[in-house]
Amino acid sequence: MPYVDAHSKICRPTEVQEIKEGDLVLVSPTTLNVDRTLIVFPPLSLVSEQCEHEIMSLSWVEGITVNKRITESVISVKGEEYVKEGEIQILEPSILTAFTFKQLIGNKIKGYVSRVKGIPLISVNNIPVISLDKGIVYTGIQFLNNENNRDNILRLFTYSIFYYILSKSSEG
Repeated sequence: MPYVDAHSKICRPTEVQEIKEGDLVLVSPTTLNVDRTLIVFPPLSLVSEQCEHEIMSLSWVEGITVNKRITESVISVKGEEYVKEGEIQILEPSILTAFTFKQLIGNKIKGYVSRVKGIPLISVNNIPVISLDKGIVYTGIQFLNNENNRDNILRLFTYSIFYYILSKSSEG
């Protein structure tokens, strides 16, 4: 369980502009003293110097620090099949951030998807589009537009999967 220092900065998933090594992806709801007010930040929020909201006090959080091993262990597969309104199905309910991902994306995907190898975690119209295989997360989703910051939300989600598969949440 990592901690965040006073004066660290945080943003909600829809506010994330960029994800860098050293940033921290939250995997559970977290109440923080931010800008002198107690605010609950949802899973997939990001602690990063690029965010705007300042954390006022030291806090313990549940999350995973983005590092080179994680970023290199996410492989995007080019979408091949067009989906007009594909229903997102969570196939591994023990990955709690999947529910936040589904809600933030809007329950449905419009774009291109591709079947990915490995143990399926998320499917769209019964096509496995996010999976885990030998420590690698494969994603086969390409959104037609980036409305509501969907590309970064997808990255936040794929990085959060490592919290559940690594033995220690703050290491990678």
